Order: sequence, then C-alpha cells, then structure tokens
Amino acid sequence: MWLARITLVILLLGSSPAARAEADESALWAGLQSVGWTRAETPSASSSMAMAGVLGVRYGVDDFWELAAQLGGGANVSESARGAGLGIAILEARYTIDALTWVPWVCAGVGAIGRDGANDGAARLDMIAHFGVGTEYRPERDWGLSFSARVHSPLTDPERSSGPVELTVAYAWYLD
Repeated sequence: MWLARITLVILLLGSSPAARAEADESALWAGLQSVGWTRAETPSASSSMAMAGVLGVRYGVDDFWELAAQLGGGANVSESARGAGLGIAILEARYTIDALTWVPWVCAGVGAIGRDGANDGAARLDMIAHFGVGTEYRPERDWGLSFSARVHSPLTDPERSSGPVELTVAYAWYLD
C-alpha cells in the first residue's frame, strides 16, 4: 500500500524536471478573471459578477519572495447591472515554494477597484486589501499556467460592500 501512495505522489507532482525559482526572475502574465461582490447598501442590496481580462508582471526578489502588479478590466455580467464596467489594479507580495512542477504560493497586497454604479448611476472607486492563494503548473523554465483565488476587503467605506472575491486563470511567460 505504501508503494501505491508513493507512486500516486510522484504522478501528481509530475515527471518533468523541477523548475526552481531564482532571484531576479521576471514574468509577464495574462489571464481571465471572475470577480464577484455583494453590495450591502439598502434599498439596492445586490450581488454582482464581472468577467475581466488581466495583465500582470512579477519579479523574484529572492528564491521565495516575489513582488507583483496587475491591471484588469471587464464588464458586469449580472442581470441587474449587465455591461457596467470594472477596473482593478493591485500590488502584492508573494511567498512561493518553487521546488516542484506545481508551485504553490500565498499573497497579500493592496490596490484599487473601480465599478460603474449601474443601480444608482454613480461610479465607485474603493481602495482594497487582499489575501490570496494560488498554484502554478510550471513544467518548463519559460512558461507556466496559474490558478488563483483572492479575497479583497474594501478599505474605504467597507460597510457599502463585501468582497470582491476574484478567481483567475493565467498564462505566464518567464523572461529570464
């Protein structure tokens, strides 16, 4: 039975050589996001979902820490606010364990989110803080496929909304 467990672990981790993190390593990435939030204001309390495209850059400070920035934009797809715009910009620090083909990471950061006010016509700009987790499938040195989730908390007027929660799928190109 122990042999079956070891075999399963080897298969899950992948048979390709490990792609290890290095200091001064840079990556550009692009992806798709699903961003959801709840507006807590009465009488117009509602939930919204937006789809967005996102571009980002990462820089490896050392073998474990990265600094990252991302810009995204899209539109609300919820029935109550269909087509309302969404923009998001964040800066974050990531702690990565880049020793295997699957690279897990955690992140924390700050940023801003702008949303069209579909119900009341007023646009909103909120400062946000976030915490996130992710993993990147990185079988080679020059590319990776990333999956992540971030939970954002509005720092400006937090009683107006909760979230957003962001799910991202991205492709990364490593420059070094």
